Amino acid sequence: MSVRALVIGAGIAGLATALAIARYDNVVICAPPDGWREGSTYRAQGGIAAAWGEDDDWHRHLEDTLLVTRGLADPGAVRILAEEARQAVAPLVEAGIFEMADSFHPDLGREAGHSRSRILHAKGGLTGRVVSRYLYQQALSHPRIRFVEGFAEKLIVDSREICRGSWIRTPSSRIIGILAPATVLATGGYAALWQRTSNHPASVGNGLLLAYEAGAELSDLEFVQFHPTILAQDVPRGGALLLTEALRGFGAHLVNAAGERFMQDYPGQELAGRDEVARAVYQQGTAYLTLRHLNRDRVYDHFGQLADLLSQRHFDLAQDLLPVAPGAHFSMGGVCTGYFGETRVQSLYAAGEAANTGVHGANRLASNSLLEALVFSARIARHITENLKRPDSFVLPDPPMLSRKAAQTEILRRLGDIMDRHFGVIRHPHLMVQGLERLKSLQTADNHRILQLCLLIGQSALRREESRGAHCRSDFPESETDWAGHLIHLESRGIEFREVSGVLKPR
Repeated sequence: MSVRALVIGAGIAGLATALAIARYDNVVICAPPDGWREGSTYRAQGGIAAAWGEDDDWHRHLEDTLLVTRGLADPGAVRILAEEARQAVAPLVEAGIFEMADSFHPDLGREAGHSRSRILHAKGGLTGRVVSRYLYQQALSHPRIRFVEGFAEKLIVDSREICRGSWIRTPSSRIIGILAPATVLATGGYAALWQRTSNHPASVGNGLLLAYEAGAELSDLEFVQFHPTILAQDVPRGGALLLTEALRGFGAHLVNAAGERFMQDYPGQELAGRDEVARAVYQQGTAYLTLRHLNRDRVYDHFGQLADLLSQRHFDLAQDLLPVAPGAHFSMGGVCTGYFGETRVQSLYAAGEAANTGVHGANRLASNSLLEALVFSARIARHITENLKRPDSFVLPDPPMLSRKAAQTEILRRLGDIMDRHFGVIRHPHLMVQGLERLKSLQTADNHRILQLCLLIGQSALRREESRGAHCRSDFPESETDWAGHLIHLESRGIEFREVSGVLKPR
């Protein structure tokens, strides 16, 4: 089979990229069994941001994003995101994905950091699940898309540092090589390296390490967004339930143990920036989300699927005080890309949460993540189909030795404890130093790769001596002009600081 692109991952970024490329050529999607259900897209509750209302436009969306991202977003990338949002979302509106106010206008919600109501959401509140199911069904029936079950083990890079494809470990532990003129990493983020997380347990940054080992750059690894309202329950890693920000947009309040609202004095109150809300919840120690003051029937009608999930955990969405705590939710850091998803390694692209496109800066604006996947996936597909020439013939080398799989459940549990304690919502210098030492003490030949990313994250967090967005340090509580830039990791050079340009770059 002649393949134009290999897409690794089956979340919204992987599926959208594959579908866009498949309009012109054949594509292989590599994903684990039920991969479309395993990533962050399937768990995404809020929605997709797009300037759709009559009182809104993409300029306002751009301004809101730049404000929340605390000076580290690339204005050119944010312009692309905001300006192309409506075009990217329109096919899903036409497919009937979103709740509608009338026959022509989506019902637009409000979330933290947005100056207008611009969040499109599926009925029941589980937008990511509805979107991923729709895209998966489209891909599954497409004649130019083929699925291969497996896990990317190592990228195939030739002597000229051109990516030629990837070695795939099948569920039966065979290793096969898939060659393609373009390879797209759409493998998700790394928030499941923390114990309390909204992410699926598989979201531990494997794609970032593949790219790093192949010669790509990683950046902004210290910026991990902690969602302020994870249901506070003692559950296995990856089993936590996120209580969507849309609840607060709907009117839910955050209260302390005495039943008092503690966000009233913040600009935006419960809809302040996520970094502010997460820190406020963390500092309370005990905090609750409540919708008791709202109309019960409207709550159930608007968030029916979430109410069912809570009922399974013996909570009533409309009536109970819901205990909440911050949990690792979204990775702003990732593989450095250009405006078309291209990386430093020729023929290698990154999309979705695995990528650092420049739109999230130090603190992602709510509901910009699914949008980012749609917008930049379309751009990747366009770049591949219009610009990438098929390379000359290439002989597949001998496969690499399969790495012996360590007992990852135990390793990840220990890593989760370290990341929660030493690199959490508020970071203390002595704890970070201790955390790095603990990480180094765990290294063995079998688990080196899974620890590598934790070490890079920890090194970035310790080196950035300021507080900015999702990165909060007890010893440096303010943002500093000298730190208006990015910490870049390149395997051949180590870590370096790169200043932001602050220029609205041309598209």
